Amino acid sequence: LVNMAQESGVEIDPDVGEFSINPLASPSTVEVGGGSYQVLSFRNMRAQGDYDSVMAFISALDSGEKMETMVLQGVDISQAEFSVKSEEETRREEFRNMALAVMDMMADNELSAIPNPMDFAGGVAANFMGDNPDTWGITEGFPDKTTVVADKGYTGEGAPRDGYVLYEHDKIAATDNFTTTSYTSILETEYYYTCEADGTVRQFDGPDVATATEHPKSEREERRREMYIVSLAVQDMMTDNELTVVPNPVDFAGGVATNLLGDNPDTAVTKEGFPDNTTVADDKGFTGIGFPRDGYVLYEHDKITATGNFTTTSYIPMLTTKYYYTCELDGTVRQFDGPDVATATEYQDIDTVALLSVDIYTKPLEGD
Repeated sequence: LVNMAQESGVEIDPDVGEFSINPLASPSTVEVGGGSYQVLSFRNMRAQGDYDSVMAFISALDSGEKMETMVLQGVDISQAEFSVKSEEETRREEFRNMALAVMDMMADNELSAIPNPMDFAGGVAANFMGDNPDTWGITEGFPDKTTVVADKGYTGEGAPRDGYVLYEHDKIAATDNFTTTSYTSILETEYYYTCEADGTVRQFDGPDVATATEHPKSEREERRREMYIVSLAVQDMMTDNELTVVPNPVDFAGGVATNLLGDNPDTAVTKEGFPDNTTVADDKGFTGIGFPRDGYVLYEHDKITATGNFTTTSYIPMLTTKYYYTCELDGTVRQFDGPDVATATEYQDIDTVALLSVDIYTKPLEGD
């Protein structure tokens, strides 16, 4: 049963809590066609997930393909808004916060890649986001605790700390000065993290990645995390640009979703970007000499800082996402598995929940 659920796409990890089988009662004996059979009865087995996966599991149970003597006795299907146990919710929230903090740090320091990341290949995950004051002589930090100040561009007389870290990071504000800033409010996290050069964060329940459990294990949670990050980036962009609405959003009514969050340098003519790739610089309030790009986008956005000048900033450190998005005037983001919203699957935080009752018949009892 567990294998069938997994093959159908249902997440079976007990920590996720989307698949469960109740304790099995003692087998009963029934008479069928003159023979005596023992029956294992599974009642109120629970499978939760996206509609296609849950329905695939139900179909597998009912088909008899895996086991001819398996009989699906009952199915109760409902829809439920996505929710998790409080402990699991806390873990996921910390994961999101660390991923967003890395993105903020990269954007604030204008990094397209982290120079010396604490990555998965290194074998060690970290739970100190900055230098622990209780371990004198040992330097901690995440995601990069080793890049020296000279490589960060510093030539002054002060003593900024090395690395690109999330807690009390010494940012080089100019070649001869620096400022200390934090991208997360906590020094020590409950879980442990690695980070790839592109800013991809992975979460573990211990420091040794070879023996620790990694979270998440499901593609569905990765998808939800990307949706969460893109949605927050849109809100940050609107706040930073003092927008109450997105002027010309790439919305659902337009029929096309995008996975390019800024202008793709490989397409010299086509203008991409999300959530707004069309609002012209004049309408953004620019009257100076220069060529800021149009639109309100998440990656390398030309923000009008005053009517006569602009600066380029990113609200998310990646040009391309795995999934495709539309955005409404109020900043509401919708997620799809392809660019054509008429034919693509839209992902929503609504799960299908099935309560299933299954009987499995043994071979006839000896002597029958």
